[in-house]
Order: sequence, then structure tokens, then C-alpha cells
Amino acid sequence: MSGEVAFGAAVSEDRQHAAVVSAGRGSSGRIVVDLSPFYDHPRGVVARMAHLYMEHSPVAVVVNAKSQSATLLKPLAEAGIMVTEMSVEDVVVAHAEFLDLVSDGGLEHLDQPPLTAAVRAAQQRPLAGAKAWKPQVETDQSPLVAATGAAWGFLRWEEMSTPGVYEI
Repeated sequence: MSGEVAFGAAVSEDRQHAAVVSAGRGSSGRIVVDLSPFYDHPRGVVARMAHLYMEHSPVAVVVNAKSQSATLLKPLAEAGIMVTEMSVEDVVVAHAEFLDLVSDGGLEHLDQPPLTAAVRAAQQRPLAGAKAWKPQVETDQSPLVAATGAAWGFLRWEEMSTPGVYEI
């Protein structure tokens, strides 16, 4: 993956792990999600994100503000990181788009064990008349939630940066 990236950040339900996942266009034209930016204890997220923010100048840093991850919002803002807070509607759209990317062959991942385990254990739950990832499963879902947010943030940036999006 080269060029523009978005980051998604998520904290596990038990607060023992946090994930930062990057998403961007790969050379194949598919969205690539990469867990390598961070998978560790939540206390390290802000420092890692500050480094990534300066190094990559991401198109978005996405956090679900209605989840365990909401505790990241204030420290990220204090570190000077502009965060896109997902609404409930954004969460269900991101979930649906992620599933569509997977089923249409539009998503690549790097077979990183925590993300692969999260995908294999993933379950859905009803949310606002649609579906979203169910975070309360035995396997940590933070890598999958962060990947979904990162892909959603990247796709929104692509929509907004494409000429002809707005007609006057």
C-alpha cells in the first residue's frame, strides 16, 4: 500500500488490547487493511497514533464514539490528532460496506493473526435497523472494528476527493 491512508482505532471490550489499522489502496486496486501500525495495550495508542499521524498525514483517523474506544477521543484530541467520530449510522454503513468489499473481492489483508482471528470469530448484532459487529465475543474484535473504521474513513475520503462529486 502506498499513497493516502486512513487509520481506524478500537479498544477491546475487556480493555486489554487496542488496535490501530491502516487502510488504503493497494497496487491491485483493492483496499488493503494492515494491523501492523499497532496491536497492544490501550495505554500505548495515543503515542503510536501521534507518531503515525506525523509520519503519514492520514486522510482520516476514525473512532467509534459510542464504544469502549470513546475513551481515546480526548487524549487523541489533546495530542493534536483530528478524529472522525463515527455515528451509529456510520457504524452500520461501515459494517455493510466492509462486508460488501469482502464478498466482492475488493479487500486485501495481510493475514495478521489478531485480525484473522477476529474475522473468524466475528458475529453480527442488530443496530439501528441494520447490522454491526458484535464486540462481546470471546475473541478480541478490536482489530476487525478498527479495520472496518479505517476502510470506511478511506472510502469517504475517496468519495470527497473525486472530481465531480458535487454538481453546482
